[in-house]
Amino acid sequence: MLLLRQSGLWWRLRAAPLSRSVLLGSRAASAALIAGFILFVLFTFARLAFGVRIEGSFLGFLGVCAAFSLMTAAFGLMIAALGKTVEATRGYAIMATLIMVMLGGAWVPTMFFPRWMQKITVVVPTRWAMDGLDGMTWRGLGLSAALVPIGMLLLFTLLFGVLAVMSFQWETPS
Repeated sequence: MLLLRQSGLWWRLRAAPLSRSVLLGSRAASAALIAGFILFVLFTFARLAFGVRIEGSFLGFLGVCAAFSLMTAAFGLMIAALGKTVEATRGYAIMATLIMVMLGGAWVPTMFFPRWMQKITVVVPTRWAMDGLDGMTWRGLGLSAALVPIGMLLLFTLLFGVLAVMSFQWETPS
């Protein structure tokens, strides 16, 4: 998105009768579809190579994947909207992603974290994605166990989306 803004494409889009919300929403929708496709490929590979199964609710699994895809897209838009240059924003995005992955339990399950850290990681969106995916795969939980993770991921999606719309600048950063 920053490259498009720096290339001047945003100036051309500005002439169209599109609001910032519509423009950013369309970017978020395409990013969410890409994230969903990546999740599909990853879980297909995990199924074929490692025998990972959805032991819980399939609908809950799809819901967590969809909510996580939307959250990922909104987070990316927020980072791009806040960024000034492509290089600096890429560094911030990588750092933020690595921290969220680490604290969210994707590297080490949160059940192995100290109690105090388990309590503070509830403010990390990837924690909710991991909880939901764990529940729907190896823990074999039902749809009701996916509702809180889905709700929290959608709450983070809303937060990141609002911040992206509020922070987005039509002008090319100098």
